[in-house]
Amino acid sequence: MEYVNYLYHQTKVHGNSKDMQPKPLSKDIPLLGPRFIPPSYLHIQRRPAAPVIEPESAYLKPLNVVHPFYYPRLACCPQCKSNTVLWEGWTTAGSRDVHGISEEEMALGFQLRCKDCKASGTTKGHKFCVATSNLVFWVNWEHWEIPSL
Repeated sequence: MEYVNYLYHQTKVHGNSKDMQPKPLSKDIPLLGPRFIPPSYLHIQRRPAAPVIEPESAYLKPLNVVHPFYYPRLACCPQCKSNTVLWEGWTTAGSRDVHGISEEEMALGFQLRCKDCKASGTTKGHKFCVATSNLVFWVNWEHWEIPSL
């Protein structure tokens, strides 16, 4: 999460800027993600001061980060389709189990606040803040509209 936050702050555009293109990322910073795979036991054993691990079995899931740095097209309200949204921070519920195409995965979402829904107060039972890992966020998307890298 810290790595993704750092990338986002390095490339984000100031709200008062006339140029809405994201700043380029420095060539010294590696670009990783949005799918992070946990290190295997071989990777851990080859590091200095690693604990001795002798697993009988293990089940490691990849973590997919649904963040505006990787998916800028997600910057619209799922209820009113407004583009006046604020990215508010990581979801406090933690990661969520999701079904991947070939394996089970985890998804970690970012919270999105809609200024228009908050101002209107007519959200019809929905809130003006929703996480990108929540079903409410994705319910109105068609499968071909879902952004990919």
